[in-house]
Amino acid sequence: MSDKQIANMAEMQRFVDGTLRVEFTFADKDACYQWVQKTLIKWRYTQRGKADKGLITRYLMKVSGYSSRQVKRLIQQ
Repeated sequence: MSDKQIANMAEMQRFVDGTLRVEFTFADKDACYQWVQKTLIKWRYTQRGKADKGLITRYLMKVSGYSSRQVKRLIQQ
């Protein structure tokens, strides 16, 4: 999956706030986990403030289809 069109936090916010339902599919669970990991690294999740972390978490939830708990578990790993 490519999310290169989202280049900054403002664009991520617009994507998350979008009113249209978007559904993404990954080849398997491992592919989704790898995408989550790459996304966390790309956006330097650990170095972000609370508001940005919340936005990144919502973005991961929307794209992956995982619940808040599932995403938080992946982030902790």
